[in-house]
Amino acid sequence: MSDLRAKLAESMEAWGASCWGVADLSGLADDLAEEYAGAWADYPRAVSVGVFFPRALIEQLSQAPTLTYQAYYDIVNARLNDISLRTALLLESEGWLAFPVPASQRLGRFKETAIFSHRTAAHLAGLGWIGKSLSLINPQVGPRIRLATVLTDAPLAVDKPLTMTCPANCTACRDACPSGAILGVPWQDNQPIEQRFQRAKCAGYLREVRQAFGKEICGRCLAACPFGKPQHPGGAR
Repeated sequence: MSDLRAKLAESMEAWGASCWGVADLSGLADDLAEEYAGAWADYPRAVSVGVFFPRALIEQLSQAPTLTYQAYYDIVNARLNDISLRTALLLESEGWLAFPVPASQRLGRFKETAIFSHRTAAHLAGLGWIGKSLSLINPQVGPRIRLATVLTDAPLAVDKPLTMTCPANCTACRDACPSGAILGVPWQDNQPIEQRFQRAKCAGYLREVRQAFGKEICGRCLAACPFGKPQHPGGAR
């Protein structure tokens, strides 16, 4: 599968991916079966794709939600969905199963659940680690990244998860959260989300923002994260 992986690498650069990797899902088979009722049992691999946000754009969210962020949020998601579709079609053309998971698709009454966890795939694919805010933290840009996933049975060579984690004494995202939803607890496998993040508080705050602003936008935890943070407004490391 080295030829297929090389073809993917060349295509990802041409399609505009900021980063990508391949996750081995076989070790999560039981957990995935329980979480998604066996829907993804035929897909032991995941191609994870990331597109970065401009740092200065995310910095604005530390003060208030912006329509500029909303516009580029939609643009980045559209690019990710385009890359996912192209990836899935490429894999299918080589004779493998492929299912592109949309970049932003939430289900349920409060839009709290997804058909597959992009963060899980990205972490296993080596794109970053899951932070205290539950966002994926990329070493280069921190949480200033959007993700998409293509599930597949193609036996691609897999990447290794990063061993990096958030510093134990860092409380930046917790302190910045206006709803108090982020508890500042480091990520641990098999730990209930409620012990790290109170989703109802986040959802309630976003509903308040929608009433005042017209859109459910926050992102203060993204702007606060020290990883990938610009050293001065509009600047980069």
